[in-house]
Amino acid sequence: MRSIALSQPFAVFSDVHGNLPALEAILTDIERRGLAQTLCLGDLVGYGPHPDEVAALVRDRGIPTLMGNYDQGIGFSTGDCGCVYKTDEQRAEGAASLAWTDKVTTEETRAYLRTLEDRFVLETPAGELLAVHGSPRRINEYLFEDRPERAMARMAEENPYRAILFGHTHVPYAREVAHGDAGASTLFVNVGSAGRPKDGDWRVCYAVVDPGRLAAGEPAAQFVRVPYDYERLQEGLAHSDLITMFEPPPDWSDH
Repeated sequence: MRSIALSQPFAVFSDVHGNLPALEAILTDIERRGLAQTLCLGDLVGYGPHPDEVAALVRDRGIPTLMGNYDQGIGFSTGDCGCVYKTDEQRAEGAASLAWTDKVTTEETRAYLRTLEDRFVLETPAGELLAVHGSPRRINEYLFEDRPERAMARMAEENPYRAILFGHTHVPYAREVAHGDAGASTLFVNVGSAGRPKDGDWRVCYAVVDPGRLAAGEPAAQFVRVPYDYERLQEGLAHSDLITMFEPPPDWSDH
């Protein structure tokens, strides 16, 4: 488990899922803001048409990156992405995605995915923060915002960090959860998706976390939405066997 010292506001993104134009747009926005550090919480590949290019860009930038469930499935060639589907349409998208991504991903990319870690501990002025992909318990556990308070509090007690950062659901939120008898609380931050949002906003998302504000008991997570070259993504999809649906921009019907 890697420990990373962070004292200044930093960027966190997750779930790029092979969407290279989206990743490039987010990294450009992070650079423009001059943030001290960037972290990735995993799922570089799957669903999008650029698995190798996304993995190479994150690797070459030296961005500390966790292993997502899709990275695990492709990296270790398990034939399973650890995904959960609720509809037949989702299941068809997922089957096409897994088959195509497994077919085209290079051995160089697989080798890189196998090196990714399962969690980071972040040393900050607010105390230790935990970064995971799905949850502290499982790489593919979905922590939605409507999880009952008692369940979230139990998880916070079992993982007594000042904040827990994660992704996997593709829906961003920040939720402070009190636990224990000593007035302790944990900030749960889902950083959303940097490649395939599922909250009705086509723009990709990342979070800026400010350890100083967290230490002062102030709102410490800011969600940043970034437009990207959707047409370029669609061109990439057209040259693949993927049938993935990505939320379109409001004016996309004009095309």
